[in-house]
Amino acid sequence: MIDVSGIYPPIPTPFYADEQLAHQHLEANVQRWLTQPLDGIVTPGSNSEAAYLTFEERVTIWRICGDMLRSTGKHLIAGTGAETTAETIRLTQHAAEAGAIAALVITPSFFRAGMTPAALVAHFHTVADESPIPVLVYNVPAFTSIDLAPQTILDMAAHRNIIGMKDSSANVTKVAQVLAEQPDFQVLSGSGTTLLPFLSIGAVGGIMALANVAAPPLRRLVDAFAAGDFAEARRLQLALVGLNTAITARYGVPGLKYTLERLGWYGGPSRRPLLPLGAEGRKELDHMLAALGELLK
Repeated sequence: MIDVSGIYPPIPTPFYADEQLAHQHLEANVQRWLTQPLDGIVTPGSNSEAAYLTFEERVTIWRICGDMLRSTGKHLIAGTGAETTAETIRLTQHAAEAGAIAALVITPSFFRAGMTPAALVAHFHTVADESPIPVLVYNVPAFTSIDLAPQTILDMAAHRNIIGMKDSSANVTKVAQVLAEQPDFQVLSGSGTTLLPFLSIGAVGGIMALANVAAPPLRRLVDAFAAGDFAEARRLQLALVGLNTAITARYGVPGLKYTLERLGWYGGPSRRPLLPLGAEGRKELDHMLAALGELLK
C-alpha cells in the first residue's frame, strides 16, 4: 500500500489578469513549495479552484507538477473527482500518466437526492476498479452538502484500491468510528484547525489550505506530536487557528491568494465570479501575518 502520510497543500491555481492559466507562475510557486517541509502537493483541490478548471487545464497542471516532482521524493496527489463516474475515471487515468501517486476523488453532488450511500459506494468502487493508482475519498460537506456516514466510508474502504480519505467535516467522532474499525485506513485532516485532534485518533497527516503558507509550523506540530511533546503540539495548533479560519471559512481562495502574495509567492486573481479580497480582509490578514511573525518560518 502506498503511504500518503504527511503534510500537503492543495495548491492554488495561478491565473493572469485575463484569467488564463499562468504556467510560469505555477512552476515558480511549485519550485518554492519544494523547498518547504512538505511531503508533496495536491492539485487541483477546492482551494485550487478545481470547479473552475477545464479537463485540459487539469491535465496541463498535472504534467507540469508531475515533471517537477519527479525524482524529488515528494508526492503528487491529483484531484480527479467529477460529477460522472466516467469522467472521474478518465481524469484519474490522465493523472496517473502524469505521475500522480494517488487520486483524490470528491463526492459527486449535483443530483444530491440521488447520491444515496449505495450510489456513492458504487461510484467509488467503479473508479477504484479502473484506477491505475490508489484512491482517496474526499469528504467535504461544506461544498457538496454531502457528509459521508461512517458506515458508508467503511463500505468504500472495503475496496483494496481505496486506501484513505481526506475529511474536511471536522467530525472527530466520525473519523474515530472509522479508524476503530479500519485502523490502517489513511485519514488526512482537511483543515489546519483539526490537524492535532485528527492525529490524536490515528490520522496520518493533512491536506490543508494552511499548508500553502504555514508549512514549517505545521511540520513542527506533527513532529512534536510524534515525539510525545503534546504541550508544544497544542501550542502550535492553537496559534494557527485564526489564520486557518481566515484563509478558509472567512475569505476563501481570494484570502489564500492574497496571503501567498504577502509571503512572496504569486497569488494572482481568482476566476470570476469570485471577487478580489476587499480592504477589510486585506487589513485583517496583514495584521494576522504580522502577529504570527517568526512562527511561520
